Amino acid sequence: MPKRRAVPREYDEVWREVYLSGTEWDQLELVDSIEWDFSHLDAALNDPLGILTHFQLPHLPTPEYLVHLFGSTEPQLVSTDSNPNGQVIPIPVIIAIISTRAPPSTLGIKSVQRTEEEVLPMKDLRMGWFPVLAANELISGVRRSSPNVFALKCEQRRVGLKNISEEKVKKFDYVLPYIVFPKDNNEDEVVDTVVNVMADLPNADGTNGKPLVFEYDWEMDDLDDFVKEKCDDEELDESKVGDMLRDQIKSAVKAEKLKNKAEREAKAKVFQDMDPTEVESLKTMKLLKFYPANSNPDLSEFKTKYINRYYGHAHTLI
Repeated sequence: MPKRRAVPREYDEVWREVYLSGTEWDQLELVDSIEWDFSHLDAALNDPLGILTHFQLPHLPTPEYLVHLFGSTEPQLVSTDSNPNGQVIPIPVIIAIISTRAPPSTLGIKSVQRTEEEVLPMKDLRMGWFPVLAANELISGVRRSSPNVFALKCEQRRVGLKNISEEKVKKFDYVLPYIVFPKDNNEDEVVDTVVNVMADLPNADGTNGKPLVFEYDWEMDDLDDFVKEKCDDEELDESKVGDMLRDQIKSAVKAEKLKNKAEREAKAKVFQDMDPTEVESLKTMKLLKFYPANSNPDLSEFKTKYINRYYGHAHTLI
């Protein structure tokens, strides 16, 4: 009996299945104010030769690879037919991760308001990598073969937000897919040299003063000049509080450097304990960044290869 001929998958409007991470809930509604065109993403997924061949990119060591999609938004002042003077619109972008192993099912949460980074499993926020069914599979109800396209999806519905704490709701605003790359992958690791300082200084009469909260960059700022300028700005007597302020800045910098060192050592241990095939998958991983293909509005001036603080920069911008 002859083998049944494989029916190619037909993907359509895949981007609508992808969760736009790090986007505030009320901003998600603004995304739909423009009919975005991601037909080029569908075409790439539908190419029987594969998404890498579609864009003439180097293949991975094995032809068997997985595609994981996640999204985000980039707010920009965009001119539209309805508002030629421009309005701020969250532009959706889709990241395609091409790898031989699935990326981590973990999330990272970090913002200006949050002093500490939080890393947690996707399931804690009702997220995960879910298979994407092609249009012809949805119609027939029959899956053709093992899926190789997955999307980051969130099962949390806006209507249910009233039943969870405000702190947890805010996590959705800053959450991003989390990953740690070996040092020789993507770009060299960038070390943040800015530390948040909270200095407790006395008032002129010796009573406890209001804490000073500020940022200090130990690479860019000269300590003595910074202390003098801060005292002038806050109308403080440098001869009385200058040394105290200087010592507290030094203490904050030392603590931050120790924290950075501990994080680097923890990352190194992750790779020591990792299966060699997982490490190889991270080293050979390709990152494709898709912008909408719309000609109106024109998005050409806004396009950038930067993805986020975890995934760094895309190899290819589409």
